[in-house]
Amino acid sequence: MPDIRVGIADDHPIVLTGISGILRHAPDIKLLFQADSIQSLMAHIGEHEIDVLICDYEFDGDDQADGITLLRRLVRVAPKTKVLFLSAHSATHVVSTALMEGAAGFVGKSKSDFVALTDAVRRVFYGETYVPPSIASLILYNVINNKSRSGRGIESLSPRELEVVRLICAGHTIMEVAQRVNRSPKTISNQKNSAMKKLAVRNDVELAQAVRDLDAV
Repeated sequence: MPDIRVGIADDHPIVLTGISGILRHAPDIKLLFQADSIQSLMAHIGEHEIDVLICDYEFDGDDQADGITLLRRLVRVAPKTKVLFLSAHSATHVVSTALMEGAAGFVGKSKSDFVALTDAVRRVFYGETYVPPSIASLILYNVINNKSRSGRGIESLSPRELEVVRLICAGHTIMEVAQRVNRSPKTISNQKNSAMKKLAVRNDVELAQAVRDLDAV
C-alpha cells in the first residue's frame, strides 16, 4: 500500500504541531510540508505533489482567507489533491458549499475530531467524502444537487456498481466494502467512481442523496 502524501496549512502554530504529531504516528501517512499562510501553502503546492491537503478554512489577516476562494484556486493548480478542510465552526451551509465546490471533507478542531483525523485522511484518499458524524445527516438533506440526472438512473449501473453504492451509502468505508465483497479497495474505488459519473454526482453527499431520491437503498 503506497504512502499517503500529506501537507498541512494552518495559521495557528499549536494546530500545526498537534496535527503533525498525530500524522507522524500513522505508518501509511507521509507528511511533506507544513504551511502557516496561504502564500507559504501555494509555494509548497508548487514544489510538492501531495495526495491530501489538510487546510484551515479561514486564515486570519489574509485578503485571500475565504475558504471557497482558496478552494477554487487549489482546484485549478492541484486538481488531483484532495482538500480536507479544518474549521472550528462547521455550519451546515458552509460545509455543503465547500463540498459542492470540490472539497473532499471537513474536520473540526476539537480533541475528539483530531482523534478521527487519520481515518479522515485515509477516507478522502480512497475517494470518500468525510464530514463530522454529528452533522453528516444534516448535510445530506441540505446539499443542493445542481446537476441534472435525467436519463442517468440506477438502471444505468452495473450490478456490482449498485452493490458498492448501496454499501457505501449504508455507511461502510471503501476498505470495509472491499473486505465484505472480496474485492480490492482499488476496484471498489473504481466502481464507486464509475457509478458517480453515471449518476452525475461529485461527492459522497450527492451520491447518498441521488440513491435516496432514486429509492435504491
